[in-house]
Amino acid sequence: MSPVDSAVDLRALLDSIQEFIVAKDGQGRWLFVNRIVLEAYAMVGFDYVGVTDAELIERFPAFAEAFVYNIQTDELAWQNAAPTLVEKSFMGPDGRINTWEVVKTPHFDARGERRLLTIVSRNVTERKLAETALQESESRYKSLAYLDALTGVANRRSILDQIARHRASDASGPCALFYLDLDRFKAINDEFGHEFGDLLLVAFVARVSACLRREDLLGRIGGDEFIVYLCDTTPTAALAMAERLCRALQEPWHIQGVTLSTTSSIGIAHCADGTLNVHELIRRADAALYQAKRAGRARVVLAEA
Repeated sequence: MSPVDSAVDLRALLDSIQEFIVAKDGQGRWLFVNRIVLEAYAMVGFDYVGVTDAELIERFPAFAEAFVYNIQTDELAWQNAAPTLVEKSFMGPDGRINTWEVVKTPHFDARGERRLLTIVSRNVTERKLAETALQESESRYKSLAYLDALTGVANRRSILDQIARHRASDASGPCALFYLDLDRFKAINDEFGHEFGDLLLVAFVARVSACLRREDLLGRIGGDEFIVYLCDTTPTAALAMAERLCRALQEPWHIQGVTLSTTSSIGIAHCADGTLNVHELIRRADAALYQAKRAGRARVVLAEA
């Protein structure tokens, strides 16, 4: 085979590779690129040999950002004096952002002068999309693990963990815990159906949240039972907030064209120091809630210290 035939075969081989292959001299002038590079930069038919990225910015302004990035990362590879891995993203011929994993390898002559920079880039768009999808899936899974699927507030496991962590970090600080529910919720479910009951719980959470401070914690224990944790709160302040919340929850509910009147009861446990853990707080607040219901519902009861 003649040298000419060998050169033609080599060019055809390089053009068939779906990875960017670029060679530049020590001054950053383009010496060789395969066809996929030309297609990506819309440079098919352009005589690129001897042209620098700085000059290409003027000739192909649509890709100016990519050429600027080339200049910066080329210099990084020269400074590293070793193969350098970078990532590059730009709009591809398919009309979407393509991400490339680029290895830039500098070559020096015997005197240590810059001689040649070889660049090989691999399209990792599909891998990046898969990684993003996996991260989103993991994020959704974590949300399902820690959030109540219906109302979006912390589920039982999550709210208990959050309160326990707060008690561990501020064991000596005063706190209060509310245990609350919707009075006669089972009767509402039986009369209007579980879908209506679910919408009522969502509205209930929204109304409770609107009454709380930013630092307060709200979680669903199960069914129509919820707990609220308030840090840095005196018994008087906790009682006042619970009474405001109780009044707010007595306002009529408007759901799917139905206007419904119901009430809520709230039991409160207060701790002035770190002597009560989250489970003891819940036990006391639950007992106070039971007293509120026995007293006629739509009431607030503060558990005795």
